[in-house]
Amino acid sequence: MIELALPSAWRDRAIVIRDVDDPESWLRDDELAIARAFPREKRRREWMLARVAAKMLARRHALGDVAVERPLVSVSHSGPWAAAAIDVAPVGIDVEVVRNVSERAARHFLTSEQTAQMESCTIPHRLLHFWCAKEAAWKQRCGAIPFLKGVPLVLEDESSSGLRFDAAETFAIDDVIVALTPPTS
Repeated sequence: MIELALPSAWRDRAIVIRDVDDPESWLRDDELAIARAFPREKRRREWMLARVAAKMLARRHALGDVAVERPLVSVSHSGPWAAAAIDVAPVGIDVEVVRNVSERAARHFLTSEQTAQMESCTIPHRLLHFWCAKEAAWKQRCGAIPFLKGVPLVLEDESSSGLRFDAAETFAIDDVIVALTPPTS
């Protein structure tokens, strides 16, 4: 198993993993039944790996066998990677494998103000950073906003490894970008 080294402030709340041996061994019978119902192997593996990530994080904090239910548990997957976040307040996480995406796609999920903020950034794959932040913020709200474009997001700061927004923070490492919503006070 490979686990990404996340920022220290995230480590109590989030995990990103890949290459888990025998993910089925982590799942209860009812979860296995759901996983086995997926017709495509790729989708089945992603679903299982996201739940394994949540279970690993829960075990790390002696929380027992957590149910993967919003808003206190959030999961994500992209390619071989899976992410999970657990908190005592609503939380959202997203992981995306780095890939080239045309910035023309911004019009589908960013407002004109957010597009202008994105265009002012110099970080590589800036569109994916915005996408991840939007996804994490949307998950924290349990999908209450029907479209990502409607999810409020204001850029606050840029660093060499990520972006900080009012509603989420992103972090790029290796071949992935991860977004996590901040803890609520």
